[in-house]
This record gives sequence, C-alpha cells and structure tokens, in this order.
Amino acid sequence: MATVSKAINGKRDISEKTRRRILKIAEEHNFVPNSFGRGLKKQRTENVGVIFCRESKPLSLNPFYSRVLEGIEAELAINNYNLVLHLLPEVYRCEYPKMLKERTVDGVVLVGVLQEKFINQLRNQEIPVVLVDPKITVDEFSQVLIDNEHGAFQAAQYLINKGHRKIAFISGDLDRLSFRQRFEGYKKALRHYRIPIVDEFIRTGGLEQGYDHVKALLALRGRPTAIFAANDINAIYGYKAVKDSKLRLPDDISIIGFDDIELAKIASPPLTTIRVYKEEMGSIAVRNLLKIVNKETVNPITTLIPVRMIERESVTTRDEK
Repeated sequence: MATVSKAINGKRDISEKTRRRILKIAEEHNFVPNSFGRGLKKQRTENVGVIFCRESKPLSLNPFYSRVLEGIEAELAINNYNLVLHLLPEVYRCEYPKMLKERTVDGVVLVGVLQEKFINQLRNQEIPVVLVDPKITVDEFSQVLIDNEHGAFQAAQYLINKGHRKIAFISGDLDRLSFRQRFEGYKKALRHYRIPIVDEFIRTGGLEQGYDHVKALLALRGRPTAIFAANDINAIYGYKAVKDSKLRLPDDISIIGFDDIELAKIASPPLTTIRVYKEEMGSIAVRNLLKIVNKETVNPITTLIPVRMIERESVTTRDEK
C-alpha cells in the first residue's frame, strides 16, 4: 500500500517501471486519490463550506446570490479547493450542519445568513469564518460588505440632481442590515439637500412587494415623482404597478434601483441602478478565508466593496426647484 501511495503522490524512492505499472492500473480502475485521507496527513480537508439561507425560491433563481456563488466557485477552483454547499432553513432549529459537526471543511463562507442562533453557535467553534452581506450586525468575524449607505446616498443624490424633490423609498424588511443601511443613505441625502422626509413616501417589507409598494405610492394625492427601490427586484415589480396605473416610465414617474441584476438591463425601460460587484464579493470572501486557514492573519478582515452608479433610461429630469 505504501508503494501505491508513493507512485500516486510522485515520490522518487520507487522505480519508474513500478510507478508506470501502478498508474496504469489506477487509470484503468478510475482511481481518484482520497482528499480526506490526504487531509488527515496535512490536517486539511481541502474543502470549504458555503452556507446560504434557504429563502422562498431556489438559490439558482436568486439573481443576486447566484452571482455571489459564481465568484466563490471560481476562486475555490483557482485555489484547488472543493465547495461543500449547505442551505440553512429559514426557521432555524439549531440543526448544526454535518460538515461542521464532523469538521470536513477547513473554513466556512456564510452568505446573507440572518439567523442569530446559528451565528452564536459558530462563535463557540474554532473554525475560520467569513460572512458575505450578513443580514445582522456581527463584529468578531471577517466580513465582505457592500458600501450600502454610500450607494444609496448616490442614488438619492442622482434623483435630486435630476430635479426631483418628491422622492419615495421602497425596500424589503428593515431588520436586514443591507436595507437598513440603504435607508440611512437615502435619508442622509435628503437631509443634506434639505428635502423633507415624508413618512407616506416610505414603504418597506418583503423582498418582492414592489408592485404593492409602488401602487400605494401612486395612489397618493401628492404622489412622488421618483422612487428609490433598495433592490432591483422591487423596482422591476414596481414597473408593472406604473403600467397598471396607466402611467408611463419615466415621464410620469422615475425609478432607480440597487444591485444591477441581469434583469435591470433588459427591463423596459432599462433600469438606472447602483451596481454591486457580486462575483467579486464571493471571490474576495474566499481569499480572505484562505488567509485565515493558512494562518496568514489572526485578526478579522472586513472588506467594504465599492458600488457604482449605472445610468440607463428609467429616470427623467424634472423642474421642481
């Protein structure tokens, strides 16, 4: 058995004839070296766990997190690591993932995880962890964050510079950190330009309730002239509400989004939005995790990913000054 191991792992203390014979037999039987066995010797598994929160629709249909996963997969492949995926239930009942119980991964990337119970369990484990776009505030782990507040400030400022003064805000639940930060950026921009924050113009709750939010705003007597949607999905659902209200985009109402998902480009009209570099978030998370795994750093690493304004055709100029 030792001779087989030496042949497969390229050791020099066996004859070339023996090595070739062993490799030929291994190829005929489709033998693949056991990474777990190698891991025992190196005290590494060469696996990285990736944990997402299971939400209402499959991960493959989530236009944001599926792109983050692409970045994670690509970076792991570059570094010769395997991906072990786990979907955490929306209602967490302390079912600790098997890969963490059995320590079959060298570290974990948590993407968008909301459950504080699960985060608390991880605090008691000695395993490298990096959070991507966490939904709650966490200080002691490495994190990859979006520059949400500045991006939202940019979005509101863009509308203001286009002459809008009646600017509404719609988003998912504000118990999610990203939406809360985007709301703060919106308010900060309005205060900076001394524009009143109108309670009736603020509609929150639900990742995909943009239709209802926009419909309610358009029914107001002094309706807004522009809407900042804190995610593109809500913005695009809002498009239908505008159409159903017999109004036109952007002539009667302007809409700006946040995230720059693929649908934003092909919406009619194409959606002006704030671009989030989703693949880069996944890639950077893996790089930071491997620094911890390889003991290149002992302190938590927080990386703030910048965002970018993408101007398309869903915002028009108004003269409200």
